[in-house]
This record gives sequence, structure tokens and C-alpha cells, in this order.
Amino acid sequence: MKKRQFIFIVNKNSMLKYNFNDLKFDKRAIILNDTIKNINNDVLKMMRKIHLSEKINQIINLPFKSVWGSSLDDITWDNNTMYYVIFKSPYPIDVSYLKEKKKKYDVKYILFVIDPWDDDYSKYAREYAKNIHFDYIFTIDQGDAEKYNFIFNDTYYSILPDNSNNEIEYDLYSIAINRGRLKKLYGIYEYLNNYDVSSMYRITGVPTKDIKLEYKIIYNKFIEYPQIISELKRCNCILEVMKDNQVGATARYYEAVCYNKKLLTTNKNVVNLPFYNPKYIHIFEKPEDIDCDWVKERIPVDYGYDGRFSPVHLIDKIIELEEQKEGKEDG
Repeated sequence: MKKRQFIFIVNKNSMLKYNFNDLKFDKRAIILNDTIKNINNDVLKMMRKIHLSEKINQIINLPFKSVWGSSLDDITWDNNTMYYVIFKSPYPIDVSYLKEKKKKYDVKYILFVIDPWDDDYSKYAREYAKNIHFDYIFTIDQGDAEKYNFIFNDTYYSILPDNSNNEIEYDLYSIAINRGRLKKLYGIYEYLNNYDVSSMYRITGVPTKDIKLEYKIIYNKFIEYPQIISELKRCNCILEVMKDNQVGATARYYEAVCYNKKLLTTNKNVVNLPFYNPKYIHIFEKPEDIDCDWVKERIPVDYGYDGRFSPVHLIDKIIELEEQKEGKEDG
């Protein structure tokens, strides 16, 4: 039997790269940044930036991206290994490059979808799926799993070490990308503020015209994920506001469970998720539904998290699926 090698492609500029942290200690995994070879020429750098631009490639999938090289070139490929390349979201790489690898070696491509499949943010992934055969497509959205026959899986998540001061400073922590939620986020902020709920509020993707300077909100400022963790650990409760077409939980749910924080969420489906506890998780539809006293109340929180969201278990899941397929073929 061939050795199994799992290659995780991560976006070096994404907060989500930290979700892979546990894999650094798993010999079965190799983590590669979606980087390309260094270029010293400024003109070529600009050409490459345009060629590989995610925004441009969401509109039209430009060909010949492999001319810039790929982090997959760093792999020592051989015919005695079964390779599994896992994309959290396909990055700008020429489709022909991936197809060529599949012709030469035993390679399986796996896509892990973190946004609703019909969402604009999945447009790039949908385009890749038309041109590349993915052996498995995982999704964190139960609705998409049923609708498109994808494999449902919890978001994989690694707990980050953090030695900063964890003394509670705020009642509530909110960090969100606008994505059509600005009106909701403002309404919640105003309601909580009227009831003296102290909060640390961050929103990115807000047009200048929609910024309200009178609010104590931090706008359009990117911070690394470890800083997010340091901030939420100093808050009593985390706010989760779902997009209208979203069913699967956001990162806020996983943070609440893994760091033992109360969760205030608009996700009605949270009652069906593991570790749901009405003592620690409150669901609301409109700001008036929020129990501000509960948000402010300091209580010990313990979900009894057992590590099941670790990406290590994604490898185990893929192996299980492969063994099931091999068993059917042998039968």
C-alpha cells in the first residue's frame, strides 16, 4: 500500500491559516503557503500581481498562471505515494498544472468550502470545480451538503497558545466583515449601548459614507488572528451575526466553544450543533430579543470541548472515506 501524504494549501495572508496550526505537529501533513517563487523585478511583480489577482480571476479565470511557479513545486513527488492536496479555497494556479500532476502521479484534489456554495465568495471555487475534478468536496453548510451532495464537516479549528492577560475588560466582543450585515450590526450596537453593555466592536469592509464616527467602533482595520484571540479572551461574550443565506456556524461559534466564552448569535441552527448549551448560548432575531443582563453577567463557562474540531481529524475523515471506497472496490 502506498504511503498517504496530505498537503494543505493555505493563504499566507488569511486569518484562516491559523486553523491549520495543529497540523504542524502531524507527520502526515505538509502545509504550503499559496505562494509563488520570489521575483526581484518590480515590473514582473506587478504583472504577476495582476495575473494572479483573486478579484480579476473571479470575473475571468486567466490562463497560464503556472508560469509564476507554485508552492507545490517544493514537493518531492514520487510514484510510491498517494497525495491528497486540500484547498481551503482554490488559489490562483493554472488548472493545467494540477491536471498535469494528476497524469504523472497518484494525486487527489480535495476542496473545503467555508462559504455558502451559491455565495459570491464561492464564485472562484465554483469556477475551479467546473475545470478540476475534486475527489471530495467538504462543506461546513449542512444545507449545501444536502443540496449538492457534498460532505458535511465542521470547520477545522486549532486552539492557539496565548499567554496574554485574560482578565475580562468588555461585556461583548464583535468582529465582522460587512458583507451586507452593516445595518444589523449597527442596530445591535445601538441597542447594547443603550443598556450600558460595554463592547469592543470591529467591522471591516465598510464604505466611507457608511462610517458613523460617533460610534466607538473600529472600522476597516486588519489585525492578525492571534490579536483577535487576545481581544476576545478579554471579553465576556462573543457576538455572531449570520449572513442571510448562511446555515453553518461562523468562526465565532468555534471560538466561543474552544475558549469557553458565552455566545450571542442569530444562528437558529446552533441548537443542533455540538456543545450547544442554553446556559452559555443565547439566540436572538432582533436586538430587542437580547438579554443584556445575561450578556453582562460573569459566570464560569465550560463547554467540555474535546478537541474534535482539530484539522487532524480531517485527515482521519479522508482516510476513512478512502478505506470505505477501497473496501467496496475489493468487494
